[in-house]
Amino acid sequence: MITKFQFLIFIISMSIISLDINAQSLNQLENKAIDTSNVLAETMKMADNSIPQELLERAVCVATIPDIIHIGFVFGARYGMGLVSCRVPEGWSRPSFLSVKGGSWGAQIGVASVDLILVFTRPNAVEKFSKNNFTIGLDATVAAGPVGRNAELGTDYRLDSEIYSYSRARGVFIGPALKGTLLKINDKDNTKIYGTDIKTKDILITRGDRSPWAVMPYVYALMTYAP
Repeated sequence: MITKFQFLIFIISMSIISLDINAQSLNQLENKAIDTSNVLAETMKMADNSIPQELLERAVCVATIPDIIHIGFVFGARYGMGLVSCRVPEGWSRPSFLSVKGGSWGAQIGVASVDLILVFTRPNAVEKFSKNNFTIGLDATVAAGPVGRNAELGTDYRLDSEIYSYSRARGVFIGPALKGTLLKINDKDNTKIYGTDIKTKDILITRGDRSPWAVMPYVYALMTYAP
């Protein structure tokens, strides 16, 4: 039988899943770019828990989403906004804004704020993002990433998954992993930065060192830790 508390969590979860935030202000987008660069830098400074350099060298795209809201009690939901950039011949592309959101049902409890980094290793990553949204676990396989700056990657990390995930939580949440999470390009926010009629693919194949200043912190972070 569903309790009143479970029903409240269900209502909150459905609200988060259906959330479609309007375009943020330029100042908010600048702060988001700073947050994403800080999350990547802080992760790479944790020598024993950082992303292996070899994996970053093979990365096709890297998405960083700070402060994902994760809430659940039988019913669950997550939502957050961040940036993704993809490798181009001259380094890294212009960043595109994106959101992550998803719902779940089952054994789960807690509330947490989660910083998430997703490392994409397949050449079709740009095409997936160009469709504006896709679902982790359905349209792309995901696995927990190996850790340690100088870790040697085994066969599993060379062949099996399209995405490797790294997360850092503040709070406590026990429940389902990332499978079923929707990644969606935020066209409204991209328009705020790059102007009208900009296409996701055009952003992700254009040199990042030509980006507007608002999103340059993320480009600098990638150039520093994954040159």
